[in-house]
Amino acid sequence: MNRRRIRTEEVLIHLGVERRPFLERLRNEGLFEADELEPEQAEDLRLAKILMHELGVNAAGVDVALHLRRRLMALEARAQALVEELNSQTRPPDSDSSS
Repeated sequence: MNRRRIRTEEVLIHLGVERRPFLERLRNEGLFEADELEPEQAEDLRLAKILMHELGVNAAGVDVALHLRRRLMALEARAQALVEELNSQTRPPDSDSSS
């Protein structure tokens, strides 16, 4: 599946953020260095804006928060996969097999 990449500039315009100072602070932390983003990265950029502008978190804090968020999402996906696997292995026995 070919997913549409989004220009970083478009995301910033949509968020109503002044590009240069905001993006420079994030890029100094090694974040959002590409000119085009995957949809998940665009969502991360939206969260970075909220963290910085509304909560006063600095760029280093944004880096930590985004890392922890990605880790949490991966763990949730893994837990869900394990639950599904357990559910498939613990099906009730067929009533026809008890003779």
